[in-house]
Amino acid sequence: MDSLEFDLHSQILSSLATTLAKDSATSKAEVQRLIRTGPNPNNSAEDAGPASSLAEGGYMTMRHQHALVAQARFAAESTGQFDQDLVPRLCGYLHSLSNFQFSDGFGLKGKSPADSLTYNLTTHLLTIAGKRPAVRQQILDSVWSYLDKLSVLVKSDNADKICEFALPSLNGLLAALETSTLAFQPRDFADLVSHSNAFLSSETSESIRKAVNYVKQDVNNSYARRVLSQYAEESVVLSSNRVVLQVLTVKRNMIGCLIKSHFIQPATKELPNGTAGTSPSTYLAFDDIWSALLTHPVKVAASGPVDLTKIMRTEYIMSLQFFADMRSFANELLAQGSVSYEFYYTEIMGISLQLASLASVYIHELDDVLPSHISTCLFNQVRVDEFWIHAAALDCSALLGINFATANQEMAALLQQFLTTSSPLFEGADAAIIQACGIERLAQTLKHSSTGEDFAMSTVYALLNTLYSHNTAATNEKTGALAQSILIQENVIAAISKIACIFKSDKITPLVLSMLAQQIRHHSPKLDCVIVSRLTDMALTGTESSFNDITQILSNLSKLSILPDNKPETKDLCEAVNACQLRLAKSIHARPEFYSSYLTCLLKLFVEKGVQIQLTAQSNKKSQNKINSLSAGLGLLLPVLGQLLSHEDFQPHLRPSKEDAKLFRDTWFHCVLFEFVKDSPWYKEWSDSMLLIARKTPAFVSADFGMNAYIEGDLEYNSVLPRSILEDQKSSMRATLASYLPGQTSEIKSLSSAKVVFLLSVYHVETMRSRQGNCSFILKYFMNSVVNDGGLSTCLEAIADQVINVFVSESQTKVLSHSLDDNVRQQIRNLVIGCTHRLKRVSSLSNKWVQRMILAFPQMMCDKSLLTLVLELSELLWLSCENEMTDEYCPIYSFTSCKVGVTIDLPDSYPYRRELLTKFVDLTRKWIGAAMANSPQEVDALLQDYLAESEKIHTGISRVHMGRTLAARAGKDLVKNHNSFDTLANIPGAIIDNSSVFFQEFSDRRRYQGEIGGMETFSSVFTNQSGSVLKSQLPALRENLQKMVQQVKNDQFISNKDLANALHRAVSALVILDKVEEDLVKMIAWIPIYLFTPDSMKIGTSVWNWLITEKPAVEKRLMSEVASGWAWSSRNQKGLFSPLLDSEDPFRVRMEYAPSDKKARQKSYKIATYLFAPHVIWIEFLSSRFQATRYGNRDMVDMFTRLLQLTFDSGFKMSSHPLAREGRFQLILLGLRLIQSNRMEALIEYKVRSALYTAALSWFELSPRWSFGGNRMLSKTETRIMKDFGTALDQDKIFLDSILSSIQSGESQTGVGPNYIITDDLTRDAIVRKHTQCRRLLSLLNENELNRLSVWSLPLVLNGPNPEVNVQEKSFSEEGWRNMVRFAWSVSPTLALQLTSRFKNNVIPSELGHLLASDPFVAVHDSDAVQILLGEGSVRYSPAQLKYLLFWQPVSSITAVSYFQPAYNNNPMILQYAMRSLEHSPVEVVFFYVPQIVQALRHDDLGYVEKYIMRAARVSQLFAHQIIWNMNANMYKDNNSEIPDPLKPTLDRIIENIVNGLSGEAKSFYEREFSFFGQVTSISGTLMPLVKKTKPEKKKKIDEEMAKIVVDVGVYLPSNPEGVVVDIDKRSGRPLQSHAKTPFMATFKVRKTREESKLGKAIIKRGAGEDEDEDSSPKTYDVWQSAIFKVGDDCRQDVLAIQLIAVFKNIFTNVGLDLYLFPYRIVATAPGCGMIDVIPNSISRDQLGREKVNNLQDYFVTKYGGADSIEYQKARNNFIQSVASYSVISYLLQFKDRHNGNIMIDDDGHVIHIDFGFILDISPGGNINFESSPFKLTAEMIQIMGSSIDDQGYRWFCELCIKAYLASRPYAEQICQMVQLMLESGLPCFRGETIKRLRSRFQLDRSERQAADFMKERVDESYLNRRTVLYDSFQKVTNGIPH
Repeated sequence: MDSLEFDLHSQILSSLATTLAKDSATSKAEVQRLIRTGPNPNNSAEDAGPASSLAEGGYMTMRHQHALVAQARFAAESTGQFDQDLVPRLCGYLHSLSNFQFSDGFGLKGKSPADSLTYNLTTHLLTIAGKRPAVRQQILDSVWSYLDKLSVLVKSDNADKICEFALPSLNGLLAALETSTLAFQPRDFADLVSHSNAFLSSETSESIRKAVNYVKQDVNNSYARRVLSQYAEESVVLSSNRVVLQVLTVKRNMIGCLIKSHFIQPATKELPNGTAGTSPSTYLAFDDIWSALLTHPVKVAASGPVDLTKIMRTEYIMSLQFFADMRSFANELLAQGSVSYEFYYTEIMGISLQLASLASVYIHELDDVLPSHISTCLFNQVRVDEFWIHAAALDCSALLGINFATANQEMAALLQQFLTTSSPLFEGADAAIIQACGIERLAQTLKHSSTGEDFAMSTVYALLNTLYSHNTAATNEKTGALAQSILIQENVIAAISKIACIFKSDKITPLVLSMLAQQIRHHSPKLDCVIVSRLTDMALTGTESSFNDITQILSNLSKLSILPDNKPETKDLCEAVNACQLRLAKSIHARPEFYSSYLTCLLKLFVEKGVQIQLTAQSNKKSQNKINSLSAGLGLLLPVLGQLLSHEDFQPHLRPSKEDAKLFRDTWFHCVLFEFVKDSPWYKEWSDSMLLIARKTPAFVSADFGMNAYIEGDLEYNSVLPRSILEDQKSSMRATLASYLPGQTSEIKSLSSAKVVFLLSVYHVETMRSRQGNCSFILKYFMNSVVNDGGLSTCLEAIADQVINVFVSESQTKVLSHSLDDNVRQQIRNLVIGCTHRLKRVSSLSNKWVQRMILAFPQMMCDKSLLTLVLELSELLWLSCENEMTDEYCPIYSFTSCKVGVTIDLPDSYPYRRELLTKFVDLTRKWIGAAMANSPQEVDALLQDYLAESEKIHTGISRVHMGRTLAARAGKDLVKNHNSFDTLANIPGAIIDNSSVFFQEFSDRRRYQGEIGGMETFSSVFTNQSGSVLKSQLPALRENLQKMVQQVKNDQFISNKDLANALHRAVSALVILDKVEEDLVKMIAWIPIYLFTPDSMKIGTSVWNWLITEKPAVEKRLMSEVASGWAWSSRNQKGLFSPLLDSEDPFRVRMEYAPSDKKARQKSYKIATYLFAPHVIWIEFLSSRFQATRYGNRDMVDMFTRLLQLTFDSGFKMSSHPLAREGRFQLILLGLRLIQSNRMEALIEYKVRSALYTAALSWFELSPRWSFGGNRMLSKTETRIMKDFGTALDQDKIFLDSILSSIQSGESQTGVGPNYIITDDLTRDAIVRKHTQCRRLLSLLNENELNRLSVWSLPLVLNGPNPEVNVQEKSFSEEGWRNMVRFAWSVSPTLALQLTSRFKNNVIPSELGHLLASDPFVAVHDSDAVQILLGEGSVRYSPAQLKYLLFWQPVSSITAVSYFQPAYNNNPMILQYAMRSLEHSPVEVVFFYVPQIVQALRHDDLGYVEKYIMRAARVSQLFAHQIIWNMNANMYKDNNSEIPDPLKPTLDRIIENIVNGLSGEAKSFYEREFSFFGQVTSISGTLMPLVKKTKPEKKKKIDEEMAKIVVDVGVYLPSNPEGVVVDIDKRSGRPLQSHAKTPFMATFKVRKTREESKLGKAIIKRGAGEDEDEDSSPKTYDVWQSAIFKVGDDCRQDVLAIQLIAVFKNIFTNVGLDLYLFPYRIVATAPGCGMIDVIPNSISRDQLGREKVNNLQDYFVTKYGGADSIEYQKARNNFIQSVASYSVISYLLQFKDRHNGNIMIDDDGHVIHIDFGFILDISPGGNINFESSPFKLTAEMIQIMGSSIDDQGYRWFCELCIKAYLASRPYAEQICQMVQLMLESGLPCFRGETIKRLRSRFQLDRSERQAADFMKERVDESYLNRRTVLYDSFQKVTNGIPH
């Protein structure tokens, strides 16, 4: 450091130098001015080289010195541009310092000017050398040259010059080298040695000694003598020994610098002090290097350009010689009694040892001399107080032990001996330092032993033996020896604890911990304190287990303070323990993972000590003083807790465990009972700690309602609150609480004492917390239903009011002093968020307190973050209400605003959401209004900022952004027409408009137009060339758009922001320019179309509208491109024209045995929306443009005509997905409006109308579609569009009166007559009749569609008339129906065939039958016609008609299999058609129907089924395996394989043929699979002899057998063919309950492959917000699958039931219904044998009953939390969806025996039915039909869902039941076919008219509304059905099944 730093002149010059160095604009002239401030000798510095000097120095004043240092600083801190001038000059000054005459003065630290100037010049020069390699060697050569000059000078005869200049300058030079940051290299060390060794010679030393002695003896007070005296006063003796010491130190440091680049860096460890990864050029201070060397071995690389080996050996010998000489010299001085610090002998000895050790390590050579010297230092010391030499010896011993494996044990033994040998060293002032150093060096040495932990363990044992031996001998020793013995014991304890800390070993740490713990209280009190302290040292270095053990030891010792026999030594120990606990609390931040466990330990200790003190006071009647003393001991823990909780990264109050919350509560109870919280000396002493504790204390009650309803019970029986003490203090505590809450005096009188303590605790904690700036935390108490409903509510609210008042009062004080911090903002923020809480009480209280805050701090209303918060929360609440419309039955519970970083959780109650939104919008409006009243300009600016910063693209369904709408209220009347507005719920207080969209678009347009306009204005003003800037930028603008076009074509991602920016700028340019740039117009039109995403079309239509509005001349060109783009989208099958999502019959796609997947369902909806939304947005734009141009622009009308005609001509190409209905009919509606508003030429009118009607009818050619998913808004929008379509259809007037012809006709004067032939021999009258009939048919179909949409969107009609409208349908007579069917047939046979699915009229199928018989060929493209053609048999039609089956469209797989039944008399045509249909379906689809295919073999007289089986088996090995297992299961009629089935020979033959047909890998696979499965199932056989044995015996046998199973490659479980078994849990076998059979369960690890959804990726563009984690998820995953292997039970009926459940699941998924089913896997593998997958993570209702769960509501509350919790509501929603789906299936398939043992509940709350032994026609008890209820709907189910239709949950249940029923009805025939094929299987569930009864339950003769009402009646009939209750009671009595 510069010794002149405090001199003003020096500071000015130094600052100037730094400023000039940092300024890149510094000129050479400014540098010259800086140089001129320096000394001005006769001759300036030469540039000859590094040794350049000043010929004559002259006089150097203090100002000259300052200037010279400033020049050096500038050179060091600059970037080097002036090095060429400055470096030679500075080197010259350094070399010429001896030529100057210095002013007589000293710096502030006693350094002479020569010393200071040399030090500063050298330091800055070395800094320059480190920064700039180009001048590095030049500078070093100059330094070495000056060192040589000084070596000559110190040997001169001028004693004064030596003392006043040479020695001080040498001191500065060596000090600069010693502290330099330069990374020295081997050559530098060689140079140092060659230039410095002269100072180590005896000649030099003698010369210095003589000069110093001469000056000291000078009687005159010369300047040289004053220099020596000044240094002596600073304890710096300028002498020859000091020179030696400095030279050795520089050498030592430089060797360390060389070694540090060779650190061996272990892969898993880091060097200390940030040295890991340090590059060779990075400087490390020597202390850091030395520390690193003592923790890691080094190995110097092979010799480089400079080999230092020889030099190092010389230095090694020389340093040891110095050591020996200094030791001898010291002994002589000691003998003479004249030892003084001025001789530096200890320092030289220590540095010599270090230098020798480093040299030895560098060359990796070690002899016996150095260890001998080290041992001499440790055990034969010269003086006791020679701390430096002992520390150096300890360091060197460790350094050698670490780097030399051969010396490791020797050095470790030496260090161990040092610590265990009596020595005065351990009694001196530096004893603690020496002890710590020796201990650490021993541990470090052991750490690097080649034998690893073994040597360390043996050392620990040896040390422990030493400890025991001294403990035994202590009683026989004298006082002095005893003291030494205790010191050694302390060393041993410290050593073994340090070893544990260093090693962090699982072996060593527990051993040391155990041994030390055993020693406590077996030694002297002092030693106990040492042990406790050392255990504390170990606490943070080990595992969490050892940490817990140590903290528990401390806790146990702390409890000694409350024992009756509290002795003084115990008091000392307890104080030491308390100090250790406090130290641990301070340092625990190094191991933050221990925070929680330490907190728990301390809280438990506090509570236990408090309870014990109470018990002691109660039982022993101690004096008050004694009690106070004990209480004081308890209070000592408060600072420890406070210190622990002071760590900012520890926040236990945010997510506390239940145990910690209770412990905190009990801790504060003690604080109240012991009056720590009152004004007292204790409170004053511990108030700071209590404030810290209060700040981090969690709420005493939890929001987890189901687990923490303890207030009424647990408080009254809390062990912390003993009755007797409470009685004594009752009146005092009540009075205190009443003084705090004067308004609740009456309520307080009725409270129990426990509640009073509780309220006092809450009061003190929360007021303390409030004073620290957190008043909103009190809200957490009201998040508990018990608090809100219990007697504490009013008192807690009063406390909360006080808390708010305290906060306001404290904050207002800060306002007056203008020191208000962010706490107020944060608390208002928390309270505002609380206003949106899911609990009404929390919301209302937050609202009240927010108003209080706003009143107290009105200025906070103008805070940007808070204003943004309330607006964003308004938007989140709006989205929560919108959720009701978008996905009614799957509520979204969490809503996030990234803008303000807030997530709110809301309940599934939509009425509450609407209420919350209404209130919050009112609060927001008041907030904004009040803010505007106070600061209108500021708030106006903030609102504009909010609007400007909002996202440009709003993806909400309604495009309503509540936050922006509230911010833009002034524009609320500027509402755009949008289809969804009138479908939104009318929420009071909610402002539903999209004015914010208007303002956003307005601001965007003005912004980008302003950009371009500003450029033009600038151009015209400053260049007088209008348009020059924009025109010059056009090529760049064009290039940018062209690049974007290319990116789109290459399918590269383009962000919405980039797209919007590019298009807005382009449109802005077009608006400004006079000339229309057609290429820009084209790209503006095509880029959004090519992208074809919802967002791109939103942006595109917005800019198109802007461009047309601002520049009408562009409209034709732009719309022409848009029309071309529309044609492109049709040709390329985009959006509405895409076949990707065409709806398919669920029986034609692969059925899956997997639980319903809500995420997959939501994803499929998202994909479909993403696909069709661009066209919907586009159609809205086209409709708007048409309305704007239809009366004034004929060209535009013609363009629309061409566009729509093109679209309608390809109407058959439009998607058949339900979500395509909206876009399709919007287009048709636009076409109808076009026809009505435009008088076309007759032929054009005919063609357009015909195409339009055909396109409309093409929708009705499809099977009827329900609205997809639970989107009520979509359903209502579809309904509105269909109503508008019906209205427009009724108003469609046929003109056909305008003829464009060159031939004059007589009719041209009077119009077109009825017989005028317009086209295709069709007269005008014929066309009118055709179109009228077509319109009537469309009206009929549209009415039916509206009825279907109505019943879907409103399944429950509670009040009012039936909404079904049948005006059109009822207007038809029987003949009218026949005519309509015939007309529909003429239009399209498919259309006519679909009439049967829409209308329940017997005339329709009859007439269709006649039409089909007359001309079957016209219907061959429609497989539905086959059902009518064949009916239930083939007797109706002739072979001539059936021949068309040879090329008829194939039917579904299950229908094809049904044609093999006897009813079709083995008709060859039908059989061939069935065979062709089966082969048309992929094997993976037919795979599902294996049970039905096997049964079809019963009547396979012609072998078609067998032929298909053989073909399929060759295609799919899995099919072959599955059908073999099923055939095996059908071989016999009984479970014991005694009665063969007539089908057995056929099955045997087919199995044999399949197996014989296998070869190669297929054969091997078959053998591996069946061998593996045979091994597993054979376990049941081995259990048969043990059938009467106990379960443990069976379990043992299963484990033995499973241990023999070897998992072969590729084998799988029959129930999981999509995965392979990779492992078996061979201990998982478990025998199941059975009296005469041996079923068992086992668990397998199954590896499955995740199927990728290529469809979603093909539709959704990258960056569109899809789940990106899917791509990163592994392609394969492992699951542990448990399975039950049954023997003696026919599983085939369960297989059928699960198969049907899977069918229903796929039907519901196909419709997008929010229902849950779990068709778990069951496979029948042999007669009476099967395999059943275990439903994971589930429990039966029966088992819950056995666990004393009274009802499901209690279970749900216990597992998921109270009814207000989000987890509970999620579980309830899952419950409703699953109960609804199983209820409908239970009714349709007549599931019986639905007792609680057959109903499972999984961890998510889903209900899952199992065990289907009684379905269809059979029921328990001999078919007495005891369970007459349609399905099971018990009181506990209703309790969860809600008891009436007014409850949202129960209403959802009813609606879902109805929708599930309606969705199932269209597939009734296929379901019946599946069942019918199984009738001859011998299953007991078939009796008589099974199919007739099954079909009747679908009510196929009823309309959709009638079917909905029918299902509602079934729900009402099941509601608390008495027969269900009686059956459950019967099961409890007979089988012990709880209910």
